[in-house]
Amino acid sequence: MESEFSKELQTQAYGILSSNDVQPLETLFSHVFGSQEPQRSQAYTFLQCCKKHFPHLLFIKLFFLIRCSPMADNRSRSALVLRYVKICDLWPNLSLIAQNSMKTHFLVCLQEEVSLPTLRLLCGIVSEMGSEISKAGNEWPELIEYLLNSIQSDSEKFQQSALWVLAYLPKGYRPVVCEALVPSLEPLHSAILQALNSPNADIQVTAFGAVVSLIGLFSNANGRNWFNDLLRAMMVGLFNLLSHLKEEYACAAVNELIMLVMDEPQILKPYLNHLVLDMLNVLECQKVTDETKLFVGKFLLAMAEATDLVPMMRELPHGTMLRLLKTSMQLLLSIKDDNAWYNMESEQGENAGKMDVYKYGILNLRKLSTALGEKRILPICFELFLGHMEATEWKKRHAGISLLAVIAEECSDEMVMRKDCLDQVTAIILKSFKDPHPRVCWAAFNFMHQPTNLVQAMQILYHLRIVYALNAALDQQRNPRVKEQVVSALQYLLKNVPSDSLRMHTDLDTLLWKLQKEPQGSAALSTMW
Repeated sequence: MESEFSKELQTQAYGILSSNDVQPLETLFSHVFGSQEPQRSQAYTFLQCCKKHFPHLLFIKLFFLIRCSPMADNRSRSALVLRYVKICDLWPNLSLIAQNSMKTHFLVCLQEEVSLPTLRLLCGIVSEMGSEISKAGNEWPELIEYLLNSIQSDSEKFQQSALWVLAYLPKGYRPVVCEALVPSLEPLHSAILQALNSPNADIQVTAFGAVVSLIGLFSNANGRNWFNDLLRAMMVGLFNLLSHLKEEYACAAVNELIMLVMDEPQILKPYLNHLVLDMLNVLECQKVTDETKLFVGKFLLAMAEATDLVPMMRELPHGTMLRLLKTSMQLLLSIKDDNAWYNMESEQGENAGKMDVYKYGILNLRKLSTALGEKRILPICFELFLGHMEATEWKKRHAGISLLAVIAEECSDEMVMRKDCLDQVTAIILKSFKDPHPRVCWAAFNFMHQPTNLVQAMQILYHLRIVYALNAALDQQRNPRVKEQVVSALQYLLKNVPSDSLRMHTDLDTLLWKLQKEPQGSAALSTMW
């Protein structure tokens, strides 16, 4: 089969890879990591050609640069390229002699590399090499020995390298490493526990990742719950990072906890209540940044969505559940009264002023509603809705209607069955049509054309009141963006309510005439005929 790469390019690739001159590859790196075209695309094409036709030479050449280049930047770039072209595609093409040589040399690299960014990349490469060796049915006992010696070393660099290798272990390779480490469980546990309490934030957070990789080792050991001490140290470490304002590290730590929930949720069952309360304390802390709160919110959501944890999450005490949903509601306050919202020509349109935190808050509430179930969340969410609608701050009233729109998607049937709920929602939405802030008005009118059973029930049972209120809004609203939503709400009502019921309204003809004058009015009228 003819290659997709020209003979000329193949010849050039072989010449560069087999040469002792490293300058051409260093020039290639400048193009790969640059932004200038077409050099960048040509460099990637060259790499793909090398990978397909000379994978063994490419691996060895990149290793040579990693091992011998005097410049840390070149060593780092070589390691990045080696990871980019994928160890799993290159390693099987090496001869057995070359593989054995690489195993020895890479462990030496881990000991001698002085640049931490490069060392971190090398640790990822070593983890992937170990996985490929295991897939072929072979072992790498020297790696296990290196990990045990380094993690117990007094050198922070050696500790860090061992933790990085463990944290980066591919999932399929983790059970193999766990089995090999069983005889050394106690000293390994002590070393990781010490790393979790390290004043060095890099070591501390990397230890989080190592725990996640080795969870099979610590959770299945007979006679002692080794994981209990580690989880306690992880939570203490997280709060220490936050108290010292190291929020970037804290986010990385929480991200590792999210991986733990996704990989082994059942191990967290005994600790679920305490974990939820600890994370709620983080969310409620005024000093914590929005970015950290988003990560913590993702952790709680991961727990709520984990099949093994759903029953326990649904049985959380009322007070805890209230705090959980309340902290999610706080995200909906991340909205600004942006001038662009009032400009109909704005590219941002109706989303102007809605920050990423607000958008995540909507997504988070929607997923929590689905995971926790309508019967569990509806009473609490409705309580929050009523409280927010009584607030003097427009952002809270806007958040209240946003929450209502979310729970109406999940809990419409339950809300319709509760007449007191239906009555209150209708009264509050109609009142919000006249809210002093246009963004709250917009949210109320927007809610009234959402395709939910709740809105349709409101239209059928209270169509006279709603038509009267929408008629008044057509006359009184001067904000074009809000008026657009009024027309949309009328369109939806005309579509769902039988025309005979609407004709009982004395102002219907006048209303239709007004609607016809609006830009969207003809579409609404067409639903009548």
